[in-house]
Amino acid sequence: MLVEKRKEGNKKMNKKLDAFHLKIIAVTAMAINHAGIIFAWSHSANTIGLYAMSEFVGRFTFPIMAYLLVEGFHYTKNLRKYCMRLILFWLVSIYPFYLMHNPTYTFSITDIPNNIFFTLLMGLLMMIVYSRTNNKAIHVLIVLGFSLLTVLSDWSIVGVLIIWSFYVNHNQKGKTQTIISTFIIFEIISIVGLIMNNASPSWIAEAFSQFGFLVVLFLLLQYNGERGYSPKWIKWGFYWFYPIHLVVFELIRYFIF
Repeated sequence: MLVEKRKEGNKKMNKKLDAFHLKIIAVTAMAINHAGIIFAWSHSANTIGLYAMSEFVGRFTFPIMAYLLVEGFHYTKNLRKYCMRLILFWLVSIYPFYLMHNPTYTFSITDIPNNIFFTLLMGLLMMIVYSRTNNKAIHVLIVLGFSLLTVLSDWSIVGVLIIWSFYVNHNQKGKTQTIISTFIIFEIISIVGLIMNNASPSWIAEAFSQFGFLVVLFLLLQYNGERGYSPKWIKWGFYWFYPIHLVVFELIRYFIF
């Protein structure tokens, strides 16, 4: 047992990224991705390559957030406060996220659940309910139910399924292989769906972007399980970054482009 603990300790020492590093990567990738959307890089042949790269990098964000959400579920001192934070920033982000995708369309009820905090909230609630029963049939219904609730949200049903995959494999042997297999399945489904839907350059660029999943897997495998730098202003700063950077980009688009 002592040998196993030493091996585990050595593995952690070899991993270079803590939660703070992963969050920095996630928000940077998010900003690049949203810049590509807001400034319409997909609308010009001159910037379609830039758009493809922004989508590729953007695929880093949600898996990192989902992974850290599962970590938070297991280690947070207060799940209720965690839920309330996600609810707060879901509500704050509704209109900025709507403007990013639909600046010329009328706001509708379907835009209310459509941002990443709603998807994360449903994932957190799914884990809370899931953990309170050992019934396998009920587990299936729980995952299916919360997945369907995110059909209109950012990352749609795939978001909750990724969270579920991380959750059921948390601290399990063979976790790496299971997560890699899950991502490969999502990768194939996403690429085939995009190509079948439309073979235009922007859709081909988005199909290419799905390979960003493979890069984020490498990043997650470098996670050492440590929180890292985490004063209160940093913790809240990562939450506020989401709506604020959308508003800033919208103002730039409005006044400059």
